[in-house]
Amino acid sequence: MMLRKILIICVLVQHSAIASTLSEGALRLIKIGHEIGSRDVALRGQSLLLKGAFDLGDFDAMYEASKQVRYGSKLMGYAPLEREANEILIKLVRKSYDPALYEYALNLLDGSSGFIKNEFLALNLFEESFKVHGNAKSALMAAIIRNESLVPGTKKVQYINELITFAILNHVAGAQAYQEQYIKLDYLSDLNPPSWRIWIDTQTIN
Repeated sequence: MMLRKILIICVLVQHSAIASTLSEGALRLIKIGHEIGSRDVALRGQSLLLKGAFDLGDFDAMYEASKQVRYGSKLMGYAPLEREANEILIKLVRKSYDPALYEYALNLLDGSSGFIKNEFLALNLFEESFKVHGNAKSALMAAIIRNESLVPGTKKVQYINELITFAILNHVAGAQAYQEQYIKLDYLSDLNPPSWRIWIDTQTIN
């Protein structure tokens, strides 16, 4: 029943969202429930998450619900459901919800989590995230895609410099190192990691 309610979120994304700390409390309960092996505590967290998604139209709660669906839960007895999670994610992208824009773009860049690789769409999403929401991590990824010519015809030096500078000023991990090694010394080497998500996770702030 609980899983069925979560999946209904796929068709109930609201036109507007009310910011709420409820989803944070819900995630805390879910985490504690899993840590101590308590289904009751985790269930209370899931109920709060659903309240945020259904009653408040809270995009944060919907996004976190998509993660719950994606990874499943041994404690709660349901398996990962990638397709359903992706449906929620895409609906949030259509509402220009920034965490979903970034997540979806990264999946497209890697061709992971059930999505086919599409660097062109990934670039558009990263740039929407940057321009609309001021997401500095998205600015870094847009700069990289353009500088590495992952999308042909988009290597515009001035704009790349603007993007990477914004990322550096906002202390995005890996931004300054990327500028030094791959923009200023662009002619020496290219960056082409097996997984962009893993590359991002391994970066540090200089």
